[in-house]
Amino acid sequence: MNPLIQKFIEPVVSRSAQACPFLIQKIALEKMLPQVFAAEIEEGDLDCLEGRYLKVLVKDLNIGWSITLRNSLVEVERADGDADVTISGDAREFALLVSRQEDPDTLFFQRRLTIEGDTELGLEVKNILDALDHENLPFPLKQLLESVSQVSRFIYAT
Repeated sequence: MNPLIQKFIEPVVSRSAQACPFLIQKIALEKMLPQVFAAEIEEGDLDCLEGRYLKVLVKDLNIGWSITLRNSLVEVERADGDADVTISGDAREFALLVSRQEDPDTLFFQRRLTIEGDTELGLEVKNILDALDHENLPFPLKQLLESVSQVSRFIYAT
């Protein structure tokens, strides 16, 4: 990464992400995730999260969430408590994952994203993410992913 970009842009992005109140993050995620995973929830593919916690930590931005399903409803909580499985990595790796610029297996095998805790549950979640049909995503989310993808390419170009 260009050192100048790393020195000036990353702290701005990090502070912005941390400044967003958790309640706003919670509401946004609880509205977006059921739309993104509607088919998976309906088909029971996400039943593995029923009453279990997936913690997602974006290390370089110092933010994270604990995500669970209760009666097939997505609930998001602060990432302070224990979780059954934790997936962590830097924002770049998550951006590459969700924008499909990089194969999930590559990100995990190279330890750019890590799974800790119940690795079986973590692999189930990874496989669900890998099988997610991006064509069925809501248009605003597709636009957001494309923007993240473009910014990621710009910031992390070597």
